Amino acid sequence: MFTLKNISVRAADRSLLRNINLIAKPKEITGLVGKSGSGKSTLFRLALGLLTKTGEYEWEGSISWNGEYLSSGQNPKLQPVFQDPHGSFSPFGTMRELLLEPARIKNHFFLKTHQKSKEWDRIESYCKRFDLPKELLNKTKQELSGGQLQRFAILRALLTGPEYLLLDEPVTALDVLVQKKIAEELKEINTKENLGMFLVSHDLGFLSYMCDAIFVLDGGEIVESGRAKEILANPKSKLLQSLLQAKNHSFAGTASSSESSN
Repeated sequence: MFTLKNISVRAADRSLLRNINLIAKPKEITGLVGKSGSGKSTLFRLALGLLTKTGEYEWEGSISWNGEYLSSGQNPKLQPVFQDPHGSFSPFGTMRELLLEPARIKNHFFLKTHQKSKEWDRIESYCKRFDLPKELLNKTKQELSGGQLQRFAILRALLTGPEYLLLDEPVTALDVLVQKKIAEELKEINTKENLGMFLVSHDLGFLSYMCDAIFVLDGGEIVESGRAKEILANPKSKLLQSLLQAKNHSFAGTASSSESSN
């Protein structure tokens, strides 16, 4: 169980998050929705241990995974997928080599020939699932689109064999058809492999398709939460009501707010 308890964050004289309490069950998909500037990315970075108390941010509260408190928020069993895929990969080396990083780390940075071959087969299998032609593995990140890189970022996170995934706007860089494919694949992985996920997004259509539970963040506070079907059928907060009224996404309507970047 991934738990954030009594989380508050300040930067300079500004309050960014106030008294956040959030529990995400390990085998479920939990969503966090909010407008731009609501504090979603701040909360995501904090959960990953990227906001230190000695830096410009001051925060209090606790973060835990299955009862183990994480002083820095970092845990190898929790794997992130960031919103910007370009910053997720080194500019040096092909994707085939870069995607070997999880296996290299697991084997103390040394892989025998048969280990590499086995891992490449695994990588190519994931590429097929995510509609990534294996020829792309021989390209560098500079030769790939944002949508392709984001799919590779999701793929790499899965290669680590995580117990839980944290994803920040995971389909923003993808076009409508690829959004649907990736959403279906993540949903299937959750169902068949019991891999829990925490999704941060402004896209309510995407979250309503994906999530078992949803938390609504507005102005740095959780203003509503509950089982996805229940709160979407009977929204109480003004923000969720307005998001539902404006919802016109690929997962619930005829269009998507995401940019095409396949």
